[in-house]
Amino acid sequence: MSEHTRPFSRRAFVGTAAAFGISLCLPPLMPAKAHAVTAAEKQAEANAALEKLNAMQEKLDRAEVSLYAAETERDDAQARMDEAQGRIDSASSRISELQDKLGNRARSMYRSGSSTFLDLLLGATTFQAFASNWDLLNDMNQNDADMVEETKTLRSEVESEKAVYEEQRNVAAQKAEEAEAVKKEAESLVSQMEETYNSLSEEAAQLLAEEEAAREAAALAAAQAAEEEARRQAEEEERRQQSNSGGNSGGNSGGGSGSGGNSGGSSSGGSSSGGGSSNNSKPQTVGGTAVDRAYGELGKPYSWGAVGPDSYDCSGLVSYCLLGRHSRLGTAASFMGYTRVSNPKPGDICCNDHHCGIYIGDGQMIHAPRTGDVVKISAVHSGMIYTRY
Repeated sequence: MSEHTRPFSRRAFVGTAAAFGISLCLPPLMPAKAHAVTAAEKQAEANAALEKLNAMQEKLDRAEVSLYAAETERDDAQARMDEAQGRIDSASSRISELQDKLGNRARSMYRSGSSTFLDLLLGATTFQAFASNWDLLNDMNQNDADMVEETKTLRSEVESEKAVYEEQRNVAAQKAEEAEAVKKEAESLVSQMEETYNSLSEEAAQLLAEEEAAREAAALAAAQAAEEEARRQAEEEERRQQSNSGGNSGGNSGGGSGSGGNSGGSSSGGSSSGGGSSNNSKPQTVGGTAVDRAYGELGKPYSWGAVGPDSYDCSGLVSYCLLGRHSRLGTAASFMGYTRVSNPKPGDICCNDHHCGIYIGDGQMIHAPRTGDVVKISAVHSGMIYTRY
């Protein structure tokens, strides 16, 4: 099961069920002698739906990466087309200029008669004048020859650039087709997921909601324990360094670390109330504009490929929070290539190769989970890394 996928919340289910009619999802009443559906069977139904939803969401997230790559390659090809067209236009303009010069020379020769050059030589009264006129004629002929050769070269370049243009046009068209195919496949997946949601009975949906709450609590506890351990190790290292420097510094450091331990305990205690942070209550102090933006989008629906302002997918939300504008910065996979940090701060990115969110502290993130859900606060998923923009 993909670590990033999450069973949809009761709120998400109720919203979907309200649209399609909960009564349509409920099984008909059966006579008393009919087989009663046991809790175990309902649990099995919920688990089967969860596995199906997780598998589809992972495909959807990977489709987002493929779409972004195809669109990027398409845009790059179009940029290369524009560059090639610019070189074609420049070369064509120069060819036209050279042709005008050569044409003017030919017309001048025609009007003055072909004997002009011979008259120029024979009309010289001294050897010095003859030599000077001879050099002038050579320069004129060489200039004409150079213009003809440059014209040939430029025409060859134009043909080459036209081939580049055509090749990049084909690439752009191919990548546009790939992007469209990915979008259609993703839209089909979204439809399948909605059908899966709507086919669940109310009891199975409630079980999923309860499982989600339990998983959230467990993930939050694990994340906070990991942070506490990292804090403890940092304090130990600080004590060790201060102890090595000798004197009272080391003793005072040791005393300070006891205070730090209490601080960690207090943080852990406070986070148990944070475990209920799905009520989306914003803490009094939020670090960074990225976090502020993330809080501002809470409750907006997940929509595959969306970068706001009305809905988001996971990387669309992260892109908006980091950039402050509704344009895509990258995907979950590309965010993994950013500078990795071991001691994350609010505003950093939590990510694996197919999901991402904005870290807000205390082992929690704000993210757009999946189809049927909304932007919300959750525990950072197991296996995610932290990177910094």
